[in-house]
Amino acid sequence: MHIRLALPSDLPPTRDRLRSVLGPQRPEHPLDPVSQLIKSVLSSRTYDEVSWAAFIRLRAAYPDWEALVHATQEALEPVIDPVTFADQKARQLPILIRVLLLKRGELNLDFLAAEPVDEALAWLMRLPGVGVKIAAAVLNLSTLNRRALVVDTHVHRVARRLGLTARAGDARAAYDSLMDQAPAEWQGEQLYELHWLLKGHGQSLCTHFDPACGLCVLRDACPRVGVSGDQDRRVIPFDA
Repeated sequence: MHIRLALPSDLPPTRDRLRSVLGPQRPEHPLDPVSQLIKSVLSSRTYDEVSWAAFIRLRAAYPDWEALVHATQEALEPVIDPVTFADQKARQLPILIRVLLLKRGELNLDFLAAEPVDEALAWLMRLPGVGVKIAAAVLNLSTLNRRALVVDTHVHRVARRLGLTARAGDARAAYDSLMDQAPAEWQGEQLYELHWLLKGHGQSLCTHFDPACGLCVLRDACPRVGVSGDQDRRVIPFDA
């Protein structure tokens, strides 16, 4: 169980500053948990627009997810391509559906709404190919709307540079660290918003190779962990 540290959290002011630039982030059309699981598998190391397009094609080809049990890699791969590692994901998805049916007898993850979040996360992470990011996405981004933060590559990078997580550490360590800092009153909606704000910031300004620190709304509070001076993309005046 995550017990929040008895210290002021940096997450609310970080959220507020990013929201002032990017605006509020609210779920509009969340997927059911099984669909979110499939979508999250497709999304791994893949741009959102590419994974969404692949998900829509896959849903059109397999309106009933149970039909994926009998799908072959050769049939699935051209449907989901060009997601990253399309061949691996085409092998993984039928196995994942089979395991879910064996465990539950049906394709329904709604029971996770009543489980303690840590237990629900652990249950999902016992599924083949499911790590902490995908498990948290199922719990938070879907209609379950649970208290879990999706820590993808962009969120992890921004959190490290802000000193919110250790510079060295895996995804689970980053998840645990950020969840420990989340205010006790924050629920699914607040963590959903934090995810999209940090992700949007990481995609637009706090990028991997060329962070625009001079444009960052967090620059006066950011220790810039791991960012060298020559990596700081400066603002160039129009009259320069």
